[in-house]
Amino acid sequence: MGSKKGIRKSPRGKKLKRKADLETSQPETDEVLEEKEEFVSANTITSTESVKTRGKRNVVALYKVLVKKALGKKFKVSYTETGNPNGRIRHTLQSYIGMLARTKVPINIVSWPEVDGDLKDKLWLDVQETFKVAPESKKLVLTSAGTKWRAFKTMLTRKYVLPYLGKKKKLRKPPSQYNFVGREPWKDFVKERTTEKFLQLHNEQSERVKKRKYHHRLSRKGYIGLEEELRKTLPEGEVIDRAIMWKKARQRKDGDIDEEARGVATKIDDLLEKKSKGELEISGSSDVLSQALETPEHSGRVRGVGGFVNPSTYFKMPKQKRIRITKAELLARDRERDRELEETKKMLAAQQARTEERLHKKIAQLEALITGKTPYTSPLNVHVVGENTISPISDKGSFQDIRRNTSNILDEPKVKQEVDDCEVVPPPTEMGGTCELAVDTISNIVAFGTVFDEEDVSRVIHGVPMKEGCVRVSVDGAIQEEARLPFPVGDEMELVGQAVGSHVAWPEELVIRRVNKKKKRKMDFVKQLFDKAELNPFVPKRCKLLYKHAKTIMSQTNESIRTMLDDSVFGVQKQLFILTENVIDLLEMNKIGQGVIAAYMANLHETLRERDELDTFGFIDPAATYMCERSEFVPYLVNRLKEGKGDRIFLMAYNPGEHWILTIIWEDEIYIVDPLPKPVHYKPWENAVINAVKTYNAEKGRVTKVPKLKLLPGAPKQPGGVECGYYVMRYMKDIINDDTLSFSTKWAVKDRKGYTQQQLDEVRIEVADYLQTLL
Repeated sequence: MGSKKGIRKSPRGKKLKRKADLETSQPETDEVLEEKEEFVSANTITSTESVKTRGKRNVVALYKVLVKKALGKKFKVSYTETGNPNGRIRHTLQSYIGMLARTKVPINIVSWPEVDGDLKDKLWLDVQETFKVAPESKKLVLTSAGTKWRAFKTMLTRKYVLPYLGKKKKLRKPPSQYNFVGREPWKDFVKERTTEKFLQLHNEQSERVKKRKYHHRLSRKGYIGLEEELRKTLPEGEVIDRAIMWKKARQRKDGDIDEEARGVATKIDDLLEKKSKGELEISGSSDVLSQALETPEHSGRVRGVGGFVNPSTYFKMPKQKRIRITKAELLARDRERDRELEETKKMLAAQQARTEERLHKKIAQLEALITGKTPYTSPLNVHVVGENTISPISDKGSFQDIRRNTSNILDEPKVKQEVDDCEVVPPPTEMGGTCELAVDTISNIVAFGTVFDEEDVSRVIHGVPMKEGCVRVSVDGAIQEEARLPFPVGDEMELVGQAVGSHVAWPEELVIRRVNKKKKRKMDFVKQLFDKAELNPFVPKRCKLLYKHAKTIMSQTNESIRTMLDDSVFGVQKQLFILTENVIDLLEMNKIGQGVIAAYMANLHETLRERDELDTFGFIDPAATYMCERSEFVPYLVNRLKEGKGDRIFLMAYNPGEHWILTIIWEDEIYIVDPLPKPVHYKPWENAVINAVKTYNAEKGRVTKVPKLKLLPGAPKQPGGVECGYYVMRYMKDIINDDTLSFSTKWAVKDRKGYTQQQLDEVRIEVADYLQTLL
């Protein structure tokens, strides 16, 4: 026997082998996995047909479903108006139903109606444990399972039974990739499929299939996927005629239509034109498509909309016979319609009148504030208990314990002693002026309040004399609650958030005074100013009213938008303040600050609450990430990571200085998403986050877990210098809307593509809508 040493593989053969090995070793993305129809379950090896690699289809596994099911989580299924699952998750659902039908239902059962009812209930329960499906969709799921089960049996018959008729050895056992069907069921199946009765039925059905004229080209996308594509190009709420869907389904990639369907497509175009002009009579199922095909609609299905659509549901036809309508009844119906239309007009007119009345009230308030005719009323943090008005400006304790303020029991000697020792705190109306308060640098604004710098004001605060160069201020609201006070008050007040409602000392050079320009304007002029406020070209149409409100009323009255966020949003209670300039910057597409991003996170939090997905995502307060080297940051982040399950995804927006990036913590992996074309390493920030994750692991007893830092260079890149904040908001939107959570693979490969202006406008409008709910 000759030696094999002389045989050498060609370099091309080695290269192809290395390429094939590399391709098989690459991890599959969630998009690829979702598009594969079959997969292996956790307990059953399921041979299925996957994407062709080298002439043979291999066994694949949809691991995302198995992992999520093992963790007790479910995929949420959305539905179309006709009750069919839609969106990308429908592929995963249909793949899973197909797997259950193939592996759980024996193939030796003759027909689907003969399948035991208890077995069908088990299939339904399995689907419910894996997906969040509507209870009403049980019939749809089981019908889909029956269709896929019959298709599986047909495929086995066509590929592995009929080609080997008369070859008993070949039909002795099932194909190796379908061993899960079992030998005994396979024998019964082969015996039933090789009878003369079945072969005759098979031939008859084959001849019937050959007579089909109009074959669609939708593949797995189906009519549901086609409808989703068409809706993206049409105005919201517009109904798509099924004739258009039927025609689109038969178009090739070059846009042309097969010759046999071309005549029907021409008829459809002509009938649609007549319909738009009111020249075509439509009655029930006799619509454009039925008239173009010149055949009546089948009683059990609807053409051009996909499977599982009931004709009575689609055409909205009552079950009882149609009643003939007389001319008198038709006139009476028209009069009733006219009456309803008139009532609707009156209702809309009343709503418009109420809106105008509210606008006049706002303008009247503006005029009163400008002319100074009304007494001062503090707009911030005033609480009313019974008949008592309690202001937090006087003392922090009185704000926190309202009962002490409402008590009528007085100890006169003690009161006299405390009055002698108390400080003189002037009301804002007498000598106060509104201001913004900064820390470290004049640009780092952390709060806003009222400054008191007259000679009569006491120079002693909380028993401590003020230093030279300092002024007394009352902190009316915090922008960065975690920022440290310039002069802490013992252990009671160290942070800005703790000082809200109290008087503190503040360096005069870090107090930004607001000048209250009291210019007298007439009411008509103010209204004219509001109506004719010039719009910036970047303002979305839906946000014109908010923009005019910010440019006129908010600017003149120093009004701010504020709300109290509960601790479920950022782990701690946070009072959110959105100033006039924040609103204008957002709508004019200028640089945005942490307040706008925090507002968008709060909006996303509400969206997740509605979806029941708060256990999947969490947010970190953007204000808390300022100066991440501070000792307070790591404990805050550790406490936040402890909330929820260990695999919860936390999203953090961080600004190292005039630029926003997004940081994602998912278990022990830290992802940095930078909108800049050339990402930069922010060492202090990265070290702070890594230390926080290490501390969290240590407290959880997972000392061996080492956090991994990864950059995602494939994320969309900003084209200019002001879009970073909008890109960070869009990143968060894309991540929470991705059912497959594939951002780590989708953005792993470097790419220079960016978001369109329309995609950025979507998040801007979402923030604006949220802010308008707070007005």
